[in-house]
Amino acid sequence: MMRKVLVMLCLCLSLLAQASEPVSYMPWRYGVGSNIDDIEATRTVFYRNQREVYSDSGAGIYVGATKKGIMRKSNYWGGRGGFPTKGTPVPDKALLEMVSYHDHKRYRIEVDLPADLGRQMQQVYLVDGRHDRRDFLYFGLAPGGYYEVLLQGGLLGVSPDILLARGIASEVTDDWRDKRIPIARQYKNNLAVFDEKYGALFKQYPIPLGMAWAPIMDAYRAAQPKTDEQPITK
Repeated sequence: MMRKVLVMLCLCLSLLAQASEPVSYMPWRYGVGSNIDDIEATRTVFYRNQREVYSDSGAGIYVGATKKGIMRKSNYWGGRGGFPTKGTPVPDKALLEMVSYHDHKRYRIEVDLPADLGRQMQQVYLVDGRHDRRDFLYFGLAPGGYYEVLLQGGLLGVSPDILLARGIASEVTDDWRDKRIPIARQYKNNLAVFDEKYGALFKQYPIPLGMAWAPIMDAYRAAQPKTDEQPITK
């Protein structure tokens, strides 16, 4: 009898230990974007347990500014580009660098991610009879260096987005390319096109900068449909 009790106790302790361990491996993706700016993502690095587990040369250019968007102040996070991360552990830290065409600056976002991120990604929801997960890490950059890191759903529509982190990105000052060739020269043609298309509009319809974006993006998130009301226990 005592042996059975000990076996059951060991089994329970093992299950509890497994439940408390962070989920480190599961399919997930990442992407970048903006709400009213054109950005160029030039570097991405993910870490887990202080070890680099993934890196790429950035997710490329995202065109987020539109004339209608500036005039109507329709500020929402758009864009979901990025490279495949298949086989990469769920990260606990991220570093991304992006060039803002509005600000003419290269910004660095360096942020710690939640310890339970894997479990948040693993959670399944029933949405209109189909299963969906929040397994997409989104990094949004707005004019003035404001950024948000969001956990978003897949293509089946689980929402709202979950805010993981936000703040003001730091301006990159240690890039060897920028030291040799200033941002204004490296991106001369793209910046000129952007300024020609939107410069006058930005003056006519001033936009927020920096942390002034926080309440605006909070309102955008609060207005998203709430479709995560049927979680499936994992």
